[in-house]
Amino acid sequence: MCGICGYAGFVPHLPTQEELIQARDVMRLRGPDAAGLYTDEHVGLGHRRLKILDLSDAANQPLANEDGQIQVVFNGEIYNFQELRAELADKGHQFVTHTDTEVLVHGYETWGEKLVERLDGMFAFALWDKSRQTLLLARDRFGKKPLFVAERAGVLCFGSDLRCFAHFGFPTEVDPLAIDCYLHHFSPTQEHSILRAVGKLHPGEYLVFSPAGTRREQYWRPDFQHQLDLTEEEWLERIDAALDQAVARRLVSDVPLGFFLSGGIDSSLVVAYAARHVAKPLTFSIGFHESAFSELSYARMVAERYGTDHHEIILEPDVLGVLTLLLSEYGEPFADASSLPTFFVSKAARQEVTVALTGDGGDELFGGYRIYGATYWADRLRGILPAWALAGLRQCISPLAGSTTFPRLAKAHTVLGYAHPDLRQRRFNTMGFNADQKQRLYTPEMKHLLGDHSACHIYDRFEDATAGLSLLNEALYHSLVGRLPNDYLIKVDVASMANSLELRSPFLDLGLQNLSQSIPPRMKLRGGDRKHLLKKLAERHLPWETIYRPKQGFELPVSTWLRSDWRQLVRDLLLDGRLLGTGWFATDYVTEIIDQHQSGKADHTYRVWSLLCLEIWYRLFVDHSLQPGDSLHGR
Repeated sequence: MCGICGYAGFVPHLPTQEELIQARDVMRLRGPDAAGLYTDEHVGLGHRRLKILDLSDAANQPLANEDGQIQVVFNGEIYNFQELRAELADKGHQFVTHTDTEVLVHGYETWGEKLVERLDGMFAFALWDKSRQTLLLARDRFGKKPLFVAERAGVLCFGSDLRCFAHFGFPTEVDPLAIDCYLHHFSPTQEHSILRAVGKLHPGEYLVFSPAGTRREQYWRPDFQHQLDLTEEEWLERIDAALDQAVARRLVSDVPLGFFLSGGIDSSLVVAYAARHVAKPLTFSIGFHESAFSELSYARMVAERYGTDHHEIILEPDVLGVLTLLLSEYGEPFADASSLPTFFVSKAARQEVTVALTGDGGDELFGGYRIYGATYWADRLRGILPAWALAGLRQCISPLAGSTTFPRLAKAHTVLGYAHPDLRQRRFNTMGFNADQKQRLYTPEMKHLLGDHSACHIYDRFEDATAGLSLLNEALYHSLVGRLPNDYLIKVDVASMANSLELRSPFLDLGLQNLSQSIPPRMKLRGGDRKHLLKKLAERHLPWETIYRPKQGFELPVSTWLRSDWRQLVRDLLLDGRLLGTGWFATDYVTEIIDQHQSGKADHTYRVWSLLCLEIWYRLFVDHSLQPGDSLHGR
């Protein structure tokens, strides 16, 4: 796990070496162990290294082929590198390190751009082919590793961190379209960065930059069109084999490795399969004094069953003390509050290990979230009521859906949203600000800046791929291209790398993903039972109590804090005129949702939190009234 940055251009004026070093060293936490540079007349590559495989200096980056004509900087892990290495060695390539990075230079020599399609892993890399005057940028299929890109005056710049671009001289004008997406998705999404001048390489995409211009290619997308007809037992056997291989591949490391064990099905299964290959897995669980947010007892059951070296950490998180530091590492506004416990458990685990495996991705592959259950009931409602009745019913209950007096209406509103005949309406379900709330939140000036922009446009380029899918597979597809890369993977990457810790996700294995998308909906949600197949698999490996219990999120009691401990802080920060002074938001509506949440009349947790995080980001990066690491205590 590392940080990369650089530039390429065929014009007289390029960034200086000093600017490249400054951009590179923004990412010290991503790569505290080594730093490297490569420059020639057309390109500059910067790298910060966190040593994982082959701890020798020979594996430092940039890393070259035999004649130095190919240079690469790489962030991530290639899990099938041993197979690729053997294949390339058979073709006559000589390897001088034991790192996975070296398969990139020799793989490119053999397969060219097609190398990307052969990689199974989490990665973002930049490869410079000096003889062909070509820069290749590539990103993994799910978007686990970030890669920002920007082009100006014939120069292409890239970086793992948005903060790199200030050192490359790009303007810092905020993009209002990104703000609109952020308030819906909790991040500016993969279609935007918060800066108008900077974009992102999409998940499953590569970019080629040469004197002929810039070309972008999508090399992978999810495919739910080909379903297999197998019995439940046959599916369980296939999932068992695929998950075992996925876990085993992620155990390769030359530094200490452990496991996040939450006590939920997914992370518990990862530990169970790891125990086949590791004598005494090192596991980490975190708990809170608020029992409703703690799963320690369930994690302990799994740890005892598999005889792990188990570490329990009771958090008394100083959120106000670290929030400015964490949000500065994201570089963009980010409002998934579960980034906080992810940050704290990563910090604790880093005292013992450099790599940890997680259960991330199990819900997206096997239908674990409530929204997938909503599609099951929406499908049935469609068979009972006509489309006009479903749409009218949803419109009637919409004003009460956020009320704490009628909590069941929020669930009904979600189900009716997924039953809507219009695909665009089905996309609008959000925990953030919905379309009606944005109409009240935005000032006329902001509405003018946004024009006809929709926060759900991020799904438009996948419309053909989802045509004809069941409601469940459509929702799963949207999660893989929407919520996963726009929220969950950003959360995990930044919160862990802020502690120089590498996290690996066996459920996001390519083979396991290909298998899961071939499972028919009736097998994934048997009778509305979410994650049915994974639960049946877990019965073979886990205590019954850890499987059949209410699902808990990985979160802190932010809703309560916004009403109590942080009550005055919220009002002081949001209502003092900094963010409101931009002219984006209506003061009266911001005041109203704060009042409603703090009085208990409505639950606006996610909306108030997203505004608070946006306010702090604004003070860090726009008016600079806060600095990374500043405490919010007493403000």
